[in-house]
Amino acid sequence: MLRISDFSILSQLSTKMLRHYADIDLLPPGFIDESTGYRYYYEHQLAVANKINMLKTMGFSLQLIKKILYEYDKDIHLMKFLNMQAAQLQEEINEKQDKILLINSMIKHLNAQKDASKYTVTAKKIPQRRVIYLRAQLKQYQDETLLWTKLSRIIRARNIRLSYPHYNTAVFYEEDVQNQRIDVEVQKSISGDYENLREANIKTENEQTVASFIYEGHYNKLSEVNETVAHWILDNDYELNGPQFNIYHISPEEANESANLLTEICFPIKKKTNSVGCTEFD
Repeated sequence: MLRISDFSILSQLSTKMLRHYADIDLLPPGFIDESTGYRYYYEHQLAVANKINMLKTMGFSLQLIKKILYEYDKDIHLMKFLNMQAAQLQEEINEKQDKILLINSMIKHLNAQKDASKYTVTAKKIPQRRVIYLRAQLKQYQDETLLWTKLSRIIRARNIRLSYPHYNTAVFYEEDVQNQRIDVEVQKSISGDYENLREANIKTENEQTVASFIYEGHYNKLSEVNETVAHWILDNDYELNGPQFNIYHISPEEANESANLLTEICFPIKKKTNSVGCTEFD
């Protein structure tokens, strides 16, 4: 048998760590001298110590290592845990790669813009929600206000309850260039079910991952904003995944002047399918 000091040298585990392993029944000593309290280990326990060190290096917790050693004694069970750990570590690598892309993208824009704080784009999730909506072909973007006025009138007339938090959303579909029409849908998120609404429609919008940009004031720099978001999407290995939409946190109906407008510009995105080593955003 080996004294704890000798076992510590051979196993490359400190005596303090060996005592901790003994306390949690991970690697108890083979024998304890009752008269002296000295701890001794069998030589074959070195193989157990080496296996513990190996599994710790792979990222397994002590609690899980204990289960692997003493509850799952077959290689097939160890293989299962190794595959699970490999998958988890790969997911962590993917998340770190996404963070590196975000950091590099921010560095790039900091170098490119004098006032980079104006151009902060983030990836976020817009939750699933029930909405009442109107969709129409408009001659110009300013006519969007007419749709909002009509939708608000319907909501008041039918006593429709708005949800909390609330989303006032305008979705912009592809323009009809030939007929010079803009396809716009305005939505308000609601709570409850309503039937026989002839004037408007109700549907469920699924959760969406978006590139989000908070825009303050008049919309005279939207083209610059769209360019910034487009570069951010490419830099972070995303691609578009649906029509662009705006969430009006302070809408033209509510703002006293255009300088007080607060709009969240959202571009639905997903990770590029041909990206190597990346997963969908979480």
